[in-house]
This record gives sequence, structure tokens and C-alpha cells, in this order.
Amino acid sequence: MPTAQSIKEEIEKHRGEIYKKDYTFFEVDTLYKSAVCVEHESSQCAECAAMLEDMQALAAEYPQMLNNGSHGRIEYQKRLSKYLEHLRKAHGYTRKGFFQPVYMAIGLLLGLLAGWISQHFTICMGIGLVIGYIAGAIRDRKAEKSGKTL
Repeated sequence: MPTAQSIKEEIEKHRGEIYKKDYTFFEVDTLYKSAVCVEHESSQCAECAAMLEDMQALAAEYPQMLNNGSHGRIEYQKRLSKYLEHLRKAHGYTRKGFFQPVYMAIGLLLGLLAGWISQHFTICMGIGLVIGYIAGAIRDRKAEKSGKTL
């Protein structure tokens, strides 16, 4: 049975076969980070146990996929997104910094609404943005402390 460590070794073995910018742009490190989370959850989730096998295969195939043009790159992104989506929906994992922009957008919209009612758009939108920033940062820290970030 594959482990997160074996997946990391497989990723590192093939790292030189793709461009450095592609490695960063396609978030190959996220494959390893998600493998750690999947391995942690695999004892309680049958789907996670099956995903480890697929992750091992993806770690071996990713250079060919990323160097194969748009079709291979799309396939790589679909498979990685499938893992991340399962971790998010079934186990509550989020990406680092996920909540801050979401809460900022909500705060901005609420500030716009309050500004429309009070006729002080700039002040209310600024206050809503700051409140959203703070609330999102708090929520991100809470998720990080609970160990549910990728």
C-alpha cells in the first residue's frame, strides 16, 4: 500500500523532468500535501484508501502529463482537484488562506449594502472590508490549529 512518503519520493524522483515554473504553477507540492491528509484519513475512509493508489500512479505520471500539452495538463488538474474536493467535502480540509478572501468579499458586499442604506458608501465598504479581513484571518487560524489545512 502506498504511503505519503513513497508518493513524495516519487514526486522528487521526477522533479527534474518538468520546468521549474510548471512545478510551481501546477502545484505539484499540493499532491504530496493532499497525500499526507488522505493517508491520515484512509483508516476511516475507504475512498481515501483507494485514492492513495491513484495518487501513487499520478506521482509517477505527472511529468508526462504536464509535458504532453493541454490535454495532459487538464487531466492532471482534474485528478488533483478530485482529491482536494473529496478532502474538502468529506473531511473538512481547506487550503491555506482560503477563508480570508471569502470573508473579505462578504464584508465588502455587506459594506456596500450598508453604504447604500446610509449613503456613506466609502466608509461602510472600508469597514466591511476590514471586518471581513479580520474574520477570515481568524477562521484561517482556527482551521490551521485544528490541522485541517493543506
